[in-house]
Amino acid sequence: MTLILNFEWEEAPGAKTLSKAGNLRPANEFADAPAKQTARQSAFYRNLIRLAEQTGEKSLPITFQTSDGQLRRMDYGCIKIAEHAGFIEAIENASSGVVEFVTLKWNPSL
Repeated sequence: MTLILNFEWEEAPGAKTLSKAGNLRPANEFADAPAKQTARQSAFYRNLIRLAEQTGEKSLPITFQTSDGQLRRMDYGCIKIAEHAGFIEAIENASSGVVEFVTLKWNPSL
């Protein structure tokens, strides 16, 4: 079952944090290096917070249906940068052999 967002996913001007759903990747293929805080990454974090508020969960699916009906996935670079920054737990493969979820380092229900 695909999660349907109940909010509009925010994008930073000129920088995308969502991609077409396509094939998912294994964790070892997420290669982005640590980076400074940018408008793009800030928008990504705000979207993770909104997604956590919607689901009430720490573990968030990286693919979902947007409020306009598009099947999308989180940007791999944004995910890896969030891991480096300590915003999410270390990314891991699901039993399928690819990353399907990210897990926040904090409890959204607090």
